[in-house]
Parts: sequence; C-alpha cells; structure tokens
Amino acid sequence: MSDALRKRLIDAVPILSDRLTAAAERLLALRSEDPAFRELDGPMLLGLARAISTHSETAGFLSHRPALLERVAGATARTLSEAERALKNWAFEDVEDLEGCLDALRLLRREETVVAGCLQYAAINSFDEVSRFLSILAETIIQRALGLVLAHVRVSETPSFAVIGMGKLAGMEFTYHSDLDLIFLTEGGAEAVHEASRIGQRLISYLATMTGAGVAYSVDTRLRPSGRQGTLVTTFSAFERYQCERAQTWEHLAMLRARPVAGATESAQATLDRVRESVLPGRAPPWQELLALRKRVEEERGAQDTDSLNYKTGPGGLMDVDFLAGGGLLERGERGCPALPSVPAMLRHAASGPAVEALLEQYGFLRHVEAAARWSRGRAVETLSTDSDSLKATAVLTDAGLDGPELRQRLIATLGEIRRVYDQVAKAGSIGVLEI
Repeated sequence: MSDALRKRLIDAVPILSDRLTAAAERLLALRSEDPAFRELDGPMLLGLARAISTHSETAGFLSHRPALLERVAGATARTLSEAERALKNWAFEDVEDLEGCLDALRLLRREETVVAGCLQYAAINSFDEVSRFLSILAETIIQRALGLVLAHVRVSETPSFAVIGMGKLAGMEFTYHSDLDLIFLTEGGAEAVHEASRIGQRLISYLATMTGAGVAYSVDTRLRPSGRQGTLVTTFSAFERYQCERAQTWEHLAMLRARPVAGATESAQATLDRVRESVLPGRAPPWQELLALRKRVEEERGAQDTDSLNYKTGPGGLMDVDFLAGGGLLERGERGCPALPSVPAMLRHAASGPAVEALLEQYGFLRHVEAAARWSRGRAVETLSTDSDSLKATAVLTDAGLDGPELRQRLIATLGEIRRVYDQVAKAGSIGVLEI
C-alpha cells in the first residue's frame, strides 16, 4: 500500500518527486495503513503533497499525529471556519500543569498551521483566508498565554494590562513563522507598572521559551516607546503623551499599524483612537523623512545579490508598499485610519484608483512568495534563494502555473514595478499622484 500511496503523492507534484520521496518515507512507513491516509485523494492529496515535499518536517510531525493526519485528509472548504470557531472555545485541560499548558500552546500553533497550510496549498482556501486564520490563531494563543500568566504570577493587585499587536498581527496579515510584535500598556502609577512588567516578562517567556514542543512564537517588543531603552510596560497616559509630544515620524508610522489583541482591549483602543485623532490631522507631508528612513533600512537590510532576491526590505519589496500605505495616511490625516490596519486597507484609505489596485495586486504576489519561502525554509526569511531547488519549491507553492525560472523573472519584474511606483510617489511628494 505504501508504494501506491507514494506514487499518488508523486503524481500530484511530479516536479518535486525526489524531495517528496525523501520527505514522505517515514510518514508512509508509519501511516500508510491509516484509512484516512489510504483514501486521500483530490485537492487535499495535492495540498498534502505540496506541503510535505517543500517542508519535510511537516511530514515528520504528521507521522506521529494520526488524528491530525486524519483531519488533514478529511479537510473541506468548511474546515478553516470550523477551526476558527473552535479556537474561541479552546481551553487548557489543567491550568495548574504549567509545563503541559505551555506544550499545549505550542502544539496548537503547529497543528493549526499544518491544517491551514495544507488547505492553502490544496487551493481550497485563499491565502488571504489562511492569513486571517493564522492571525486569529496567534491572538488566541496570546490571550490564553496571558490567562495562564495571571493564574501563575502572584501580584498584589492585578493591573489593567493590555497587549497591543503591531504590524502583520494588527492588520490580520500573519503568515507562516511571523513574529509577534507587541506593546504592553497598563493603568496606574509606578507600582502598577512594576506589577505589569512582571506579567509582560512572564508572557514573553510563555510564548517564546523553547520546550519539548518547540516555541509558540518569537516576540519582539522593540516598537514600544523609546525602544530598547524604554520600559517594557508603559501606562496608557504615558504612551499617549509620548506619541503626541515626543514620538518620531517612524513611530507614528508603526502606531498606525496597531490593534489591541488581549487584556484591557477597550482601554487600549480608546488610547489609540485619541493618539490618532491628535497625530493624523494637519500634519506636514511626511515623505522626506520617511524616504530617508526607508533608504536607511534598505542599506542595512535590503542588499540584493546574484544568489538571492530580497522581497521584503530590498528595493521594490513589501516594505516599499508598507511605507506608501503608512505615509499616505500620515499625509492625508484628515481621512483617519481604517478599523483594521492592514496594508491594503490603509493604502485604499489614503488613495484610490487603478494604480492603487495594481500596486496591491503586486503586493499580494510578494506576500504569496514570502509565505512560500517561509513554509519551505521553516522559519522567518526575507530573501528567496535563486538556486534551482529553492526556486522550484517556492514556485510550486506560489503559483501552480510557474516553474522556477519563471517565478524568478516574475519576482524581478514585480520588484521593479513596485519600486517604480514608490519612486513616482517620492518624486511627487504625495500619495495623490497614484490617483492621477
């Protein structure tokens, strides 16, 4: 039976037959007699074949989790929405078993990511749907981890503690192996900040510490006021004063992509609303300062070479569109900020028209490339290697109609077109040039 299954998997993705044969060896050895795996066919056969051929660790994980393999094999168009509903009711079996709870968080993240990835690569769910689900999954894990902290950390008085998600998490644009960019806020004075800092430190530990089940997420808190030099937790009032009186333009740019995700979310949202009402109206056009900042990031992290293409921080990468969206809102502050601060929503809030939609289509392609590169590498990466094997794997995941060389050419063309639009806005000094 394993030979027949192997042939069916290879026939689903013949271009990656060598990789798939190696990746599926242990999975077939342990699970080829499982009824669900034996009967696997159609889109989910394709999705599983793509997922394991491009990331062998997925096959290894599935080989020891028959219930998960059965779930993948039986997945349908309803599976992702059902999983989202299940997350709302997900709870620890025993909150007193801290080690078990931490492992449970990590296994939840890994299992749901595998299901989502297989559904995406089966073309059952769109990448946008999967990205939204991965964002909700991250929020759920933050919320449950915070509840676990409050159950295990003794504080004199539980402060009004809020977790604010930044960037991709805020805009529900999470992808595979995204980090959590977080800010922590609290109510009260010095004692409350001290108690809240203990909660924040423990929350980071519960999310990012390696256990036998891996890590839940890497956590980055450098976007807090004053960065690494600032306190881990800031009061609501101090955060508001800092943003309105002392924050630099790049910090306002980051603040636009912020959304409360756990804890005292109502207080945090009210604070963000007041900050945006103060910061956005009547600002001078921000482009000169933003262009200088973008150039600095590009020089530090955006190098291109013959061996790789930088689709994130390099010229024409995702960050170009990030800056156009945020800069457009800062320029046209009287328009306010969309409720969900995704890059597409922000850009459409600042400008409209065919040029904007064309730019967002190119942005979407880069997001697909990023997701595919991260899936196949098993970690957060900002570049795509141009060796034939990497290009082939990424092409299989990005667009079934592309081969490796075609993916490379399309990626180069997309980066060039996004940079052309970026330069057009930079020269005009206004996002309004996209509406002409």
